[in-house]
Parts: sequence; structure tokens; C-alpha cells
Amino acid sequence: MNPGRRRIVALALGLIVILAVVGVQTFLIGPKAEPIDAATEEEQALLSEVFPDANVFSVKGGRLPHHKAYSVDENTGENTLVGFAFMTHEVEPEEWAYESELEILVGLTLEGSITGIKVVDHYEPFGYFSIDPLEFAEQFKGKSILDAFEEGRDVDAVSRATISIESAARVIRKSARQIARQHLEQERSKP
Repeated sequence: MNPGRRRIVALALGLIVILAVVGVQTFLIGPKAEPIDAATEEEQALLSEVFPDANVFSVKGGRLPHHKAYSVDENTGENTLVGFAFMTHEVEPEEWAYESELEILVGLTLEGSITGIKVVDHYEPFGYFSIDPLEFAEQFKGKSILDAFEEGRDVDAVSRATISIESAARVIRKSARQIARQHLEQERSKP
């Protein structure tokens, strides 16, 4: 073999070795996680209350404002979208309770199950006893967006303030379905 040909073979073998090493490292280490433009620490703490399985939340965005909830793999650092968190009044602003707009934070999985809710703000003229008790929020955990969300049917009235309870259940259902629909539309439009 002539010296020019030996050099080409040596370069080719060297290149093959380098590619093999890079391939093994990529396989062992895994792909680098895409950076997430994360919500503030205060927002992260609040969002974690309704989506405790998520490690990090994005800044709010989208046609219907929402935070994306991610689970981060401890070994690879890879981010996996697991759901969304949103404020009902930003998705369904026309839905009111007895005398005020309902501001309820909702966590929603990609499968359409509610991970939790938190009543952030509303006004009750006769006292805060309708949708404020923990029993009201607890009954929504694991609820599907396909459920009826009707007081007396699959939502328990924890007080006699039926207008607020019915409005809260309705706005949670309507806004969760809107967010799910938006997500499905985005998934369909991907190549």
C-alpha cells in the first residue's frame, strides 16, 4: 500500500473511532434537555400546589394562557411535558359566581385528568364557606374532563351556596376542556 493510501485509511479509521466514541457517549449520557423558559420561583411554588408531580413550569403562554408542566428525568436531565396549569378566569373570563369572577388555578394532565385545583380569589357576600373549604378542591383530583361536573351528580355541594359551587364546577370543566382542545390542536399541527 502506498503512503498516500495508508494516510487515507488511517484518517478514515480515526474518524470511525471518533464517531463511535461520540455515539457511545450520546447513548450513555442521552440527549441534552431543551432549556425551558421557566416561571418565577413564586409561580413555581403556587403551580406545584395543583400539579405536584411536575418539577418545573414554563412561563405562561399560548392563545389560552397556561403554563406547561414538565417532569425532569434525574439521570438524563431530559424534560418531558406532563400537563398544564392555568387560571380559569384567563381561559373562561365570562364565567362568574354569585357576585364575582372566579379565579381558580387548575392542573391538568395530558390525558385530561385534573391533578388539583386551588381557589385563588373570589367574592362571597355572605361569607367564605362555599368553594373555599378543602373538601371542595379535593373532589376534583383525578376527575376527567369528560365528567359532567354537575353539583349533586359528580360534584358534592359542601355548602348551600349552590350558585358559587355550580359556577366553580362549570368554569373548571369549561376551561380544562378548552386547554385540552388547544393542546390537541397543537399536536395535530405538528409535522
